[in-house]
Amino acid sequence: MGTCGVGKSSLVSLLNGKVESQVSTPTIGLDIKSVQISENKLVVWDFGGQSRFKHMWGDFLRGAGLTVLVCDSTEENLKKTKEIYKRFSRSIGSKIIAIANKQDLPGALSADMVQKKLGVKTYEMSAIRTELMDRMKDILEYEINSD
Repeated sequence: MGTCGVGKSSLVSLLNGKVESQVSTPTIGLDIKSVQISENKLVVWDFGGQSRFKHMWGDFLRGAGLTVLVCDSTEENLKKTKEIYKRFSRSIGSKIIAIANKQDLPGALSADMVQKKLGVKTYEMSAIRTELMDRMKDILEYEINSD
């Protein structure tokens, strides 16, 4: 979950070995995809980040095995991401991690800085770089299997 335009859908595409163009169509409501990670088949719920869809997030978060909060590594977006986390933290019934996406852009906040300000374990990522697909899969596999 995260605000509109932070790269949630691009991360899902990356997990399936595809790279979205840098200009992608916003997710409307919810998009559900399957992702194969090692021996496990994951079902990934990609929430539309527009304000009009956020009322649905709480219900969907209750059954999640892992919640991934995505930000675009800018100071402005980090503030919005923190507000989302505060708003939905009671609905989240799973472990939560953050992805500091768009690390390839100039001026991106480091994952360490995002983690410090957000208060959630954070990994750096650039969803438009196909060579990072295995790293993204490794992150999810590790977080799903660790306590």
